[in-house]
Amino acid sequence: MNIQTEHRQPTTGTTAYDKVYYPGHVYGHTHPNHLAAIATVYGMQPAAVERCRVLELGCGVGGNLLPMAFQYPDSEFIGIDLSGATIERGQRNIAALGLSNIKLLHCDIMDVDAAFGQFDYIIAHGVFHGYPRTCARR
Repeated sequence: MNIQTEHRQPTTGTTAYDKVYYPGHVYGHTHPNHLAAIATVYGMQPAAVERCRVLELGCGVGGNLLPMAFQYPDSEFIGIDLSGATIERGQRNIAALGLSNIKLLHCDIMDVDAAFGQFDYIIAHGVFHGYPRTCARR
C-alpha cells in the first residue's frame, strides 16, 4: 500500500451522511474486468486486472470493492468516503475477511491528490448527487 494514503488522517468531521446507513452493493458495470473489456473494444490497452490499482470514490462500506479485493489478491484497492461511520463498518469487514490489499479511507473526494498515486481504474458511481453545487463548480 502507498504509505502516504495508508496513514492519511480524516479531513472531515461527522456529516449528515453519517446519520443514514447506505448498504453496500456490488455494481458489475464497475468491475475492472468489465472496464478492461470496454477499453479493449475502444482500442485501449488496459492494465491487467490481476495486478492493478483501483480507486473508488464514494465507496461506502466497501460492498463493491471487497469482492474485487477478495478475487484479485495481487491488486490494490483504495476506497474513500465522506462518511466515517460507513468507513469504520467497512474496515471491520476487511479485518473479518483478513484482506490486506484494500484500504478504506475517511476523506472527501476533493482531498484526492497526487499523494494517492496513480490508478489503473477509477470508479465513481452515485457520488455527485451528495455534493453541494459549489463543489461541482470548482
